[in-house]
Amino acid sequence: MKVLITGASGFSGVHMIEFLSTQEDIRLTCLGRNAPANFSRTQNISWVQGDILDPDKMTEVISNVNPDAIIHLAGLNHGSLQEMQKTNVTGTQNILDATLKINPECRILVISSSAVYGYAGNTPIPETCMLKPLSEYGVSKAAQDSLCLTYNKTKKCQVAVARPFNLVGPSQPASFVCGRIVQQVIEIEQGKRRSLDLLEIQSSRDFIDVRDVVKAYWMLLIHTKFREDCAGKAFNIGSGKTFAVSTVIDMLQEITGEIYPLHLPASSPPIIIPSQMSDNTRIHRTTGWSLRISLKESLSDMLNAARKDPGS
Repeated sequence: MKVLITGASGFSGVHMIEFLSTQEDIRLTCLGRNAPANFSRTQNISWVQGDILDPDKMTEVISNVNPDAIIHLAGLNHGSLQEMQKTNVTGTQNILDATLKINPECRILVISSSAVYGYAGNTPIPETCMLKPLSEYGVSKAAQDSLCLTYNKTKKCQVAVARPFNLVGPSQPASFVCGRIVQQVIEIEQGKRRSLDLLEIQSSRDFIDVRDVVKAYWMLLIHTKFREDCAGKAFNIGSGKTFAVSTVIDMLQEITGEIYPLHLPASSPPIIIPSQMSDNTRIHRTTGWSLRISLKESLSDMLNAARKDPGS
């Protein structure tokens, strides 16, 4: 099976490559601007440099690879609305158009985000919930979702959408809340800081390990009835549980046996999304996927990975 991954140098991309490298009969092409420092080219894994905003380049890449499946991870989660719309919507359209031109039967999984839901209360969020994004990033991802589902209905594009909730896992950057907390714990261990400096600790999120998530992506893509059961649909990928940021800190203190002083601003910013929790019934019923890695195990693995990283 020939598989193309976009955004292969990102946090999820690196874990996706690691997972697929253990699968049999896979020829993997990784697309990104720059290969990760530890990327290993093999007979079955190659790297292609390219920008999804270049439609001619995308046509060239997809023509050369002629993939059976595409995992579209590339995207932008910061910047202006215009920049994120351009990358997340126009870039995705370039992928879809090129694929339809080269191989209309190619299976495509586009990675969205739970940010499309905004705040939907304290109950589990199903995929049928109205999209009410509360950030510019969420707005761009909601537009991306709409584009994909429209392409399925109007152009018969074999595309499905995955909506992961809050990712955790080894080597997570500090732009994610758990990555930021773990980084600060390591800095306390190294004597570089004295406390955890955070904006707030009351909000609750559905944390899900990236290693469980990439397996979910794969189970969707290889589903035997992808056209009937997956294409044209969105799938939540989450734990179905919520944990407050304060609970994350408690878990880390249990793991390390230390107590970390906490520094919060005198006036905390308003919490726009106090809680999010996924309803993951659809992906479980469709593929049999289920959560394997607990949050505490994820945090322990994150600490171990950060301690081994000489750049920490």
